[in-house]
Amino acid sequence: MMFRLDRLTTLHGLAAGACLLCLSCGDPFGAGDDPAQGADDPGRMPLHHMTASEYNTTVAHLLGTRLRPADGFPASGAKGFDANAGALASLSPALVQGYYGAARRLAEEAFADEAQRAEILVCDPEDSADAGCPRDIIERFGLRAFRRPLEADEIARYVAQYEHALTALEMSPVEAVQHVVRTLLTSPNFLLRAELGPDSARAPGALGGYEIASRLSYLLWSSLPDEALFDAAGCDALATEDELGAQVDRMLADPKSAAFYRNFFGQWLGLRALPSHNVDASLFPVWSGDMKGAMIAQASAYLSGFTTGERRWSELLTAPHPESPELAPLYANDPEGVRGGFLTLPAFLTLSSHDDRTSPTSRAKTILVQLFCVDIAPPADMVIPDLSVAGGDEIPAENVRKKLEKHRESPDCAVCHNVLDPIGLSLEHFDAIGAYRTTYPNGDEVDASGTYGEAEFQDLTGLLPELRKDTRLGTCPPRQLFAYALRRSPAGEDMHVIQEIAAGWGGGTIADLVKRVVASDSFRLRHAKRGAP
Repeated sequence: MMFRLDRLTTLHGLAAGACLLCLSCGDPFGAGDDPAQGADDPGRMPLHHMTASEYNTTVAHLLGTRLRPADGFPASGAKGFDANAGALASLSPALVQGYYGAARRLAEEAFADEAQRAEILVCDPEDSADAGCPRDIIERFGLRAFRRPLEADEIARYVAQYEHALTALEMSPVEAVQHVVRTLLTSPNFLLRAELGPDSARAPGALGGYEIASRLSYLLWSSLPDEALFDAAGCDALATEDELGAQVDRMLADPKSAAFYRNFFGQWLGLRALPSHNVDASLFPVWSGDMKGAMIAQASAYLSGFTTGERRWSELLTAPHPESPELAPLYANDPEGVRGGFLTLPAFLTLSSHDDRTSPTSRAKTILVQLFCVDIAPPADMVIPDLSVAGGDEIPAENVRKKLEKHRESPDCAVCHNVLDPIGLSLEHFDAIGAYRTTYPNGDEVDASGTYGEAEFQDLTGLLPELRKDTRLGTCPPRQLFAYALRRSPAGEDMHVIQEIAAGWGGGTIADLVKRVVASDSFRLRHAKRGAP
C-alpha cells in the first residue's frame, strides 16, 4: 500500500496554484468520526490533521522556529481530547488558508535565519559540482516533514519542481529549495497523520517502523520523531515490548516530554484551561499572574512525579505537594495534615471554582468525570436554574452550602446534586484560589461535612479514604491514555484491552502505564487481534 496522500482531494502544494477541498465526501479511509467503529477495527487510528499544539511543536522541531502559527488557526471545536477530531470533517477553507500563510512565513524565516537554513541545506545547492545536492536536501527534509521516507516518484516530482523554479521562475538554487520546502509544508503528507504504509515484516498486520515512531512521538512529544526514532524505524527496531519500553524511558526523560504533561494531562484533567481562567482580584487581593503561573508549574511538577518518578498513581490523592514560594500565601493558614494530594492543589481548586466563589458542583463533577470516568449529563431538555438565585436574598450568596441545600429542593436538581454536593462540599474549607478558610466572607462558619455511600465525614480528610477505595481511580487512567494514544474514543473490544492494561498496571506509575499501552496489540498493529470478551 502506498504512503502517499497526494491524490486526496484535500490540499495540494503551493506550486499547483489552487486548493481543492472536499468537505462532504467523508473519510476516504473509512475512519469517520464515529467512535463505535473502534469496535469493528480495534487497531485503527483515525486519519486526522495535526492539532494546533501539535502543529506548533512539529514546526518548532522541524525548522527550529519560535513562531507559533497555529495560535491563529480557527478553533477545531473538538470535544474531549482535541486530537480525536476527524481530519476532513473539520478542514475548513479558513484553516486551509491558515496552513498556506503559515508555510510561507515559516519558509521565509527558515531561510533568513542562518542556523535554521543550515539545518535544511545539508549540502550547497549552489555547488555545480554536486548535481545531486537538491535531491539530497529534498530526501532529508522530506523524511522529517512526512515522518517517513519519500517514494521515488515523490522525489522526482519535488526535484522537478526545484528545476522548474530555477528555470521558469528564475529563482536562485537556495530560493528554489525554499520554494520546495514551502510546498512540502502544505502537503497532506505533512498536515495529516495517516497510516498507509506497508506492514512490518515482523508480523501480519503490524504497523511499519515509521508509523510506530510517529505514534510514539505524537503520544509523548506531540511532535515528529527525532533522529534516534527515525534510525530505529529504519531498521525495524520498534516492534518488541523491550524496544518500545526503552524508547518510552528515553523519551520521557527528554525535555520535549513536557508536551505530554501539557497536552495529555492538560486536556484530561482540564489544567490547560488555567491560563485563561479569571479570578476577581478585588475579592482575592493576593491573586496575580505570577501566582497563576506558579500554580501551573506546581501542578506540572506534581504530575511529573507520577510519570518520570517512582510515585504510583494510587497515591494521587495523598502525595505531598512540590514546594512553591509564590504559593506560600495560600498555604499560610493550613492546619496540620489538611493539605496533600491532587484535590488540594491550588491549580485544581482554582480551576474548579468561579471567578468570585467556589463551585462545589464543578469540583465534584471534575473528580467523578475526570478522575473516575463517570458519565454525568443532565437531560438535554432540562433547564438548570442559576445557583445564585436559590433562596433569594434570604440566603447569603457567600454561603454556598445553604444555597445548594435550597437548590436541591427541586426534584430535578436533586438527582445529580445528591451525588455531587457531598463530594464538592468536602472541599469548602478551600476558597476559590485554594487558600484554607474556616468562615465565609459574611462570617458564616464553613461546614464541609457530608455522607459518601455509607460513610460520614467531617471534611475532605475523612472523605479521602473512601475515594481512594474506588477502583475507578485505577481504571480511568488506562482508558484516558488509550484514547489519547489512539486518537479516538474506546469502544467494543477496546474495553477488553483496557481492562487487561488496567489489571496489569495496578495503579503504578504513568510511565509504566504508557509502556503497557504502547505494547498492546491495539497500539502496535494496524488491526488488533480479536480476543475473547
